[in-house]
Amino acid sequence: MIEGTGDVSSILEEELLATVRLLSRTIPAPRHDPFFGLDRVGVSSLHSLQRLSHHGDFRKYVLVLDAGADLGGCARWLASRYGCRVLAFDPSAARVAIGHQLSLRASLGNRVSAVAADFECIPVRDGAVTQVASVEALHRTPDRHRAIAELFRTLRPGCTLAIQDIVRRSESVPAVGSAWRYGTEAEYVDAVRTAGFIHVQRDDATGDRAETSPVVASARETFARRLAARVPAGSEWLRRQSEMARVESLIAEGDYRVLQLFATRPSI
Repeated sequence: MIEGTGDVSSILEEELLATVRLLSRTIPAPRHDPFFGLDRVGVSSLHSLQRLSHHGDFRKYVLVLDAGADLGGCARWLASRYGCRVLAFDPSAARVAIGHQLSLRASLGNRVSAVAADFECIPVRDGAVTQVASVEALHRTPDRHRAIAELFRTLRPGCTLAIQDIVRRSESVPAVGSAWRYGTEAEYVDAVRTAGFIHVQRDDATGDRAETSPVVASARETFARRLAARVPAGSEWLRRQSEMARVESLIAEGDYRVLQLFATRPSI
């Protein structure tokens, strides 16, 4: 996931498309995943997205809010896989702009729209969406309670919230990096219940997060090499990559894990 704007964002878009063109000469992209997974948040696999989407309603005509969408890869997968409409928002205007162009390239501009917005102030009227999904994004907001309360506000009564995020095993496990505020499962559950959600369910999805497709794994390796050759030394992106590598090692060690959390806004 790229942080920052300017030249790094331009490099990201150029190298993503160059990698897709290179691979497309010999290997077809996975179904519903036209950019070989390079546009998805973190390294979340399609298997984990399928597991997440089994909770809730993503069918045709449903309006989904993708909270913290980054480049919009999850939003495009949902729209392509289920036929729903998706409003994707992210705090980074640069990522939103790239995501919009990718949706147009994937012929999904009529089903996926994007807007730059903060988690704590989403430009959506009360009860406007019929499903909320957020994939490994809420750790980027400094006030998760306020962010989840805002997701509650946008969701229609009786409808479902589906969250996937990386959490610390306990409070004794330190958070990594100043901008990566990984909480605990208890904190997420408390924030969801405090916001007013009911029927809270939680699953450990750590085993489903790793990419199992050799095509996508190869694409990510190629993409990473191309980016590393072009991104300036000392850039914010390289620092973020280093922090993310540390998080991945903590997941492997068991100190961090992947939580999927589902809840419902009361119908009355």
